[in-house]
Amino acid sequence: MIADERAATTPAARTLKWTVSAIAIAMSLYHMYVAGFGPPEAVIFRGTHLLFALTLVFLLYPLKPAGGLAWRIGDAVLLLGSWAFVLHIFVNYEYFTNRIIYIDELTLADRAYAVVSVLIVLEATRRVLGWALPFTAICFLVYALFFTTVQVPVLMEQLYLSTEGIFGSTLGVSASYVMLFVLFGAFMERSGTGRLFMDFALSLTGHTAGGPGKVAVISSSLFGTVSGSAVANVMVDGPMTIPLMKRSGFRPPFAAAVEATASTGGQLMPPVMGAAA
Repeated sequence: MIADERAATTPAARTLKWTVSAIAIAMSLYHMYVAGFGPPEAVIFRGTHLLFALTLVFLLYPLKPAGGLAWRIGDAVLLLGSWAFVLHIFVNYEYFTNRIIYIDELTLADRAYAVVSVLIVLEATRRVLGWALPFTAICFLVYALFFTTVQVPVLMEQLYLSTEGIFGSTLGVSASYVMLFVLFGAFMERSGTGRLFMDFALSLTGHTAGGPGKVAVISSSLFGTVSGSAVANVMVDGPMTIPLMKRSGFRPPFAAAVEATASTGGQLMPPVMGAAA
């Protein structure tokens, strides 16, 4: 999956750069506000988090970076679709909270937005992570549609109009915990704290055989004690440990795998012991 990831395309236009920066800052401030004063209703909170994320994905990961106007229009349509299916729930929130799930009939708009939401989330995931995760999700969707007795409207309702699908607990963990740990990791990266862990690990194992790999394990374990997030761990340690391992003769995929594995284990270090715990 690491080899399948695509690097984010840096926006060329100054206006787009400022737009992306403003959205990222607004997203960070929103989550810090929620952390301090408490979240709104689950669907509203998770939907806002998803809306920020999808907006950044379609701005930073265009369908064809060197494409012309037609490709940009396609990205704009997907971006508008992202806003549409989330705002549809926000605008009609009272209707959604009062309806009886799996009993009340879905409207035509509900069905349309349910399909749009699934397609857009799959496409956004594909742009960032490649085909592995979307393909797995598609396989489960095909199984549910053709190899079970689940009716299509029920599946639509499960995926879009409940807190057990797109707006489920996984998105809730991302919005409530992972986002904060990623922000904390970014702060530690810019403040130089990550480099402190790196230097300490280097002083312990840098002179031994396989030292760079051991440095990655120790530094990721140390950072895991304060972050609890594998994503934040890779973001802070990876830019330092992976190039170090590559310069020492480690193959790039192996170097990335060492850091990913060390960060995944590091998130379980006490006292945090995992952002999702």
